[in-house]
Amino acid sequence: MSKDSGKGGEEGNAENRQRWGSHLEFLLAGVGLAVGTGNVWRFPYLAQKNGGGAFLIPYCIMLAVEGVPLFFMELALGQRLQQGSIKIWGRIRPYLKGIGLAQVVVSFSMTVYYPIVMTWCMYYFYLSFSNPLPWVSSECDEARADYECCMNDSAKHYYYVSALQTTTSIEVNGGFVPGVVICWVISWVLTYACLFKGPESLGKAAYFTATFPYLVLFCLFCRGVSLEGAGKGIAVLFTPDFHVLYDPNVWMDAAGQIFYSLSVGFGALICFASYNPIKNNCCKDATFISLVNCGTSVFSGIVVYSILGFREVTTGIKVSDVEGGPGLAFIAYTTAVAEMPLPQLWAAAFFFMMVTLALNSEFGTVEACVTPLRDFKIFAKMRREVLCLIVCCVMFLIGLPMCCKNGLYVFNLWDNYSVTIPLLCVGLLECIGVMWIYGTPRFLKDVEYMTGAAPHKYWIICWKWVSPCLLVIVLLSSMIKKMIIPEVYEAFVGCEAHPMDPEIPGTPNWNQKIAFVWWAQCFAALMVIAPVMWMPIFIFWKWNEKYTPIPYLQGMIDQGMVVEEKPFCPARQMEKLRAMFGSGGQENGHANGHQNGNNGLVIANTNTSSGDQNSVSKV
Repeated sequence: MSKDSGKGGEEGNAENRQRWGSHLEFLLAGVGLAVGTGNVWRFPYLAQKNGGGAFLIPYCIMLAVEGVPLFFMELALGQRLQQGSIKIWGRIRPYLKGIGLAQVVVSFSMTVYYPIVMTWCMYYFYLSFSNPLPWVSSECDEARADYECCMNDSAKHYYYVSALQTTTSIEVNGGFVPGVVICWVISWVLTYACLFKGPESLGKAAYFTATFPYLVLFCLFCRGVSLEGAGKGIAVLFTPDFHVLYDPNVWMDAAGQIFYSLSVGFGALICFASYNPIKNNCCKDATFISLVNCGTSVFSGIVVYSILGFREVTTGIKVSDVEGGPGLAFIAYTTAVAEMPLPQLWAAAFFFMMVTLALNSEFGTVEACVTPLRDFKIFAKMRREVLCLIVCCVMFLIGLPMCCKNGLYVFNLWDNYSVTIPLLCVGLLECIGVMWIYGTPRFLKDVEYMTGAAPHKYWIICWKWVSPCLLVIVLLSSMIKKMIIPEVYEAFVGCEAHPMDPEIPGTPNWNQKIAFVWWAQCFAALMVIAPVMWMPIFIFWKWNEKYTPIPYLQGMIDQGMVVEEKPFCPARQMEKLRAMFGSGGQENGHANGHQNGNNGLVIANTNTSSGDQNSVSKV
């Protein structure tokens, strides 16, 4: 990590900006942010549900016209203005600051509930060292009244009854689950440990957390494809049904998966890019990270469905009989791994991989909350370690109810309503704010200077027209769908032979759709309104406020107003050159520019009415 020293800047910004230690650290952190648990348990389920191999057609189209362009735009914006999301939008126009606030609130909501996924995976990682595994049928207790249910599907029974101790309704709290609470504490300790030093600690952690999942996936792939029935499972995943392409819901699922899996709209990409030097090819970075993310989804699908094919051979459960989300990891996968040789090894490897995937996404999103706060004077003087600790403690306490026995329902409530619609609104206004308000010519010039080449017309068309139109379509479809479909959740009621509640009959799949109670519906509406409301509020409040236009970057460099540095120049060398050339410029006493070609450093001196001054800044 390095820091830019000096003062000045476009608007007198004198802050010292932290830097990634190397370009590799940034790429690993970006991959870690984008690749999460959804790549393992959501994409394979969507692909199998939406026509198998045919789903890859809308998926790749949405990646090309929505995913990569928006990813590129956010990286370019953060790298250009070198600040957190709130200040960046306030500098473009004061009335756009609401976009930054919305991003922080969405990120806050995400980081409140997402760690419970890491918590469950951590708990199952601990259980994976048991011999025999606790979710196998041989561990069913004959003395229990629901023994028949356990023998029918031991993995599902253990997940609901023993691991999470799930109640039959969101209204029934049931108290805390001790094992889950302990893992919840550990998950937040790990998150803080990766974050408290900013890019310095985050970048170093990414060397492990971003690479280890691929090592485990490769090992699982080698084992999975060698199992009996693996080909049958993979065939179910990729056998195309092209008739589904006429279903608009398939295209909506593809657009939604691309948008959310790339972490666009949270502000985390802007924060990560703000720690880059201004001369960096963010176009290549965006393309690389996006392709790695989507390639990981496909590769994960092959791994998971090869193992599900083995499950069908050994247990008779159909490959297509699988739930999306946590059910795929904690029920389908655990059922299959119990039949494999050395089941403890493969279970532990899988759930440790899931922990690292969740941790990657978690500390990236927490960073999207911390960085904008540090751009404000009230928090700028506070030590980063203290601010980060306060933010983590607040999120820890708010999310603690998900460790109760009704925590699965609380998690589903947060997951379904806290980010979906707000992110789409943020993405739409981002496109409008950058291309139509900040200005297309200005933004294109910035990108040209940062990357060394003018953006292709393809990017311009996507940024100005295609991506906003797609976001409007997906947003309207999502809103209409939520208004038409009743607000319900899947409540665990038990099997038909032994229901969990005598007053509620069991079902074949052990779940029953129940309408949310009034307070849950009000909370869901609040989670949607809380981030979205800041955008119209600031538009009406700050519409006529005066502002200082952001000058063209190349023009500032031509006038000697900024320091141009080689990407990822080592910190000590950079500071030494700044000090050497800065002092030399003051001794010369006239407008002069010093350049070191080996390090890409340009320090320009400009005359002012009060005398000669050395201007050293980062933009």
